[in-house]
Amino acid sequence: MNNRKTSQGFAKVSLKTLKYGIIVLIVVICATTAYRFGSRIFSSEGATPPPGTDLPYTVTDGTSIIELADELEEFGIIKSSNVFLVQSYLYNVKSITPGTYNFNTSDSAEEIFRILSEGPEEKKEEKTTEEQK
Repeated sequence: MNNRKTSQGFAKVSLKTLKYGIIVLIVVICATTAYRFGSRIFSSEGATPPPGTDLPYTVTDGTSIIELADELEEFGIIKSSNVFLVQSYLYNVKSITPGTYNFNTSDSAEEIFRILSEGPEEKKEEKTTEEQK
């Protein structure tokens, strides 16, 4: 009888230790994943190292931030559409003016949002011709 109680006590302690070990492992994995995601959000590096590749991209009327993020990731201008969506929220970008934009694969998110806020190339050319008059 004594051996039986000892075995049951050992089993209970082992199960509790295993349970807490699994919980600690899950917490470490979640914390590591959150840290990596957060560091990618505030990272200042582009999808490729400089000098990168210049790529024109045309935004059609009614393109949402989600569609833009998916297409920029597909073309290799950004690394992750999910990170880009969080960054668009942080940079307070809610809509995009239709037109053609010139992005570089080495552009950081901050540079991409600056390009988007300045507007498409057609509007930049209109502004410079108006200023020259």
